[in-house]
Amino acid sequence: MSPDVIAVFVPIVAIIFGVAVAVVSIIGTHRQRMQRTELRHRERLAAIEKGLELPPDPPEQESTPARRPRHLLRGLVFLFVGLALTAAFYQNHSDGFPFLYGLIPVAAGIAYLLYYVIEGRHEVPRANGTPPDAPPR
Repeated sequence: MSPDVIAVFVPIVAIIFGVAVAVVSIIGTHRQRMQRTELRHRERLAAIEKGLELPPDPPEQESTPARRPRHLLRGLVFLFVGLALTAAFYQNHSDGFPFLYGLIPVAAGIAYLLYYVIEGRHEVPRANGTPPDAPPR
């Protein structure tokens, strides 16, 4: 196969693989939720048949768990990736200014770090996943 044909197939295979992973993830999550519902249904039917008191329904869980904001991590990653790109572009192209493109992720990283220093330290997510300044339900 020629390199041109391979160059065309690589993005196509990557896109198909990415979509397939997303579809499998969605189907797996749905099947797991359905199995949980079926087990809860069987448990309730068995309790009714035996004349026992019905167990309470478990609280609905959110699909995304509460996580701490990661502004510091993102800022450091963008900063150092940008610095590495700037250095690599500078070494490869000393004529002209293509190395300035590496400053784009540097700027994004600095913005994340500034946000972390100014506001991010004060953010503490609640247990139910709502932001700290949201009114209680």
